[in-house]
Amino acid sequence: MSHPLNHPLNRPRPRPGVSAASRRRRRRQAARPAVRSDQLRLGRVDVPRGIPNRAAVFIFMRKMRGPLILVVATMCFGSIGLCLVPPPDGAPQLTAFQAFYFMTFTATTIGLGEIPYSYSTAQRVWVVFSIYLSVVTWAYAITRFMTLGQDSAFTSSRRAAAFSRAVSHLREPFVLVLGYGYTGRSVVKALDSRGRRMVVLDQDSNPIERVSTDLLGADTPAYAADAKDPSILGVAGLDHPLCEAVLALTGDDEANLQIVMACRLLRPELPVLARVANRRPGSSMADFNPTAVINPFDDFGRYLLLSLHQPHSYRLITWLMSATGTELPPLPPPFALKRWLVLSDGPFGDEITDDLTAAGHEVTRFSPQKGATADLSLFNALVCGAASDTVNLALAAHARRTRPEVYLVVRTQSHQRLPLLEAFQPDSVFFPSDLVTRQILVHLVNPHYWQFIDNVMTQDDAWARDLTQRLAARLTTKSPQVQLLSLNRHETPAVARWLESDSLTLGDLFRSPQDRGQRVAAVALLLVRGDEQFIMPDESLPLCLDDKIVIAGRQHAFRLQTEVIYSDTTLGQVVTGRQIPTSWVGQWVARQSQRRDQSQRRGEPEPPQSPGLPKAPQTQKPPPGPGPQKAPQTQKPPPPPGPPNPPQTQKPPQSS
Repeated sequence: MSHPLNHPLNRPRPRPGVSAASRRRRRRQAARPAVRSDQLRLGRVDVPRGIPNRAAVFIFMRKMRGPLILVVATMCFGSIGLCLVPPPDGAPQLTAFQAFYFMTFTATTIGLGEIPYSYSTAQRVWVVFSIYLSVVTWAYAITRFMTLGQDSAFTSSRRAAAFSRAVSHLREPFVLVLGYGYTGRSVVKALDSRGRRMVVLDQDSNPIERVSTDLLGADTPAYAADAKDPSILGVAGLDHPLCEAVLALTGDDEANLQIVMACRLLRPELPVLARVANRRPGSSMADFNPTAVINPFDDFGRYLLLSLHQPHSYRLITWLMSATGTELPPLPPPFALKRWLVLSDGPFGDEITDDLTAAGHEVTRFSPQKGATADLSLFNALVCGAASDTVNLALAAHARRTRPEVYLVVRTQSHQRLPLLEAFQPDSVFFPSDLVTRQILVHLVNPHYWQFIDNVMTQDDAWARDLTQRLAARLTTKSPQVQLLSLNRHETPAVARWLESDSLTLGDLFRSPQDRGQRVAAVALLLVRGDEQFIMPDESLPLCLDDKIVIAGRQHAFRLQTEVIYSDTTLGQVVTGRQIPTSWVGQWVARQSQRRDQSQRRGEPEPPQSPGLPKAPQTQKPPPGPGPQKAPQTQKPPPPPGPPNPPQTQKPPQSS
């Protein structure tokens, strides 16, 4: 039995005026799969801007409309009356301009004299009346103008206009930071120390006031507004062509989710990094495919287990993610921890409990209020993870007095408690702001650098130990500077021109231009070629255009490497070891010689030479001077012909 909708009477009839070819074309288009079905944004929408730049002007005109009308009416009334009052005998009547001129300077300064002649008594009476009237009017207008500065709407619109102008006048790439709490403040200071520009938004005005007092290296536009509003993001520079990344670092996971949604739909090509504290908002953010979703509670559990089970990997990762110049930390001592007591409530307690349980540890969880009464003799590790820094430090002090050998993990939220923890010296410190800051810097400074860090976590501890020794021997024990080198015509012009005609290996880029036998203090950590990734690539690996190389090294090594990748002469010297000419003619001759050598190596015949003119016979001239001369060398005569050889006669054939 057929479906009722397939009955001929139930089929939709074609609309009049639509041809059969058009209907077939529409059916083919409907059956064709969508080209961008894997993307969320199918339409293009401009970023809205909710705050007009001239709102302060309109508020000023609306508030000062009455006082300004009163001032203008007073001036007109005084000028017209002065024109109509009769002048002294024989004097002409004042013109409108003369009366207006006199009333103008009288309103500001009194005592300049009567112009253009001495006034009559009636005119003087009118001037006195006008003076008192204008004084009262101007006093009222000035009072209203002074009170306008205390109006919240006018002040807010004026700040918004100033913020919008500051953002639009930026001429350097900047990062949009949404949220200026502990994490946002730490990220802004770290980016400012690296010479990056920022624009800051926060819902509260108190953190925004700290932006000007944090002594940042550059002027940072800051504004107090709700970052969940897309129009506020537009005012903050989301649609600015120099905006290079957005950081959602507010303390509200719901707000961070809305920021990610707005950025990925309005500017999908822009990198977006967000911070979350719960897994559910993090999974919702993952549907919008942001650049990174950082959950410090979950990440700390991984780093804690890494420090216990793979100490060399943990030391290498923390060293590479530290600020440039940080000394290589000591190796964590080995611990055999099985029974854990977690004193925490909220998302942090859930995450750390799940991580420890998945790693095979026995975990008991109490609320922080019951921590003081817990029997610590049953456990050999304690996690003080309350939301209050004071409670965590008190629990850690009680545990150290009760059982000094217990392994202590202390959570802190504020920078102000760091000196106290440095004096207390727990075995592990969980500082969410520092953890988020390190990961954000790795993602922003070099997008491919995080791929290398993530790969280190998957390697065994022996591999990390060998790599640490290799980097320390090449780069010293201070944390290196990491840069991304892209082999293209814009960033590495000399390398691009060299690869057009000859091959180049990775090790050639790390030769010193002063002595090609020495290596600069830099190491290639990762090479990305299309979809392929080479972790710690060998220096004999041949390079190709569009390769991306993550390099760790010293500042002096990067300066030497800049000479190699920009100068054809320096690159030729470090690769071939020969002195490359710098003039145009010398470079042309060198290229011709190089092509001739290449053709000879390939076994190709040399191009034919054009026939030249026959050379004249060279006659030997006798040496000048009266001294003894050598006898000319005469050519030896040919030997006399000998007797001719007798002709060879053919033997007659023998008869049979």
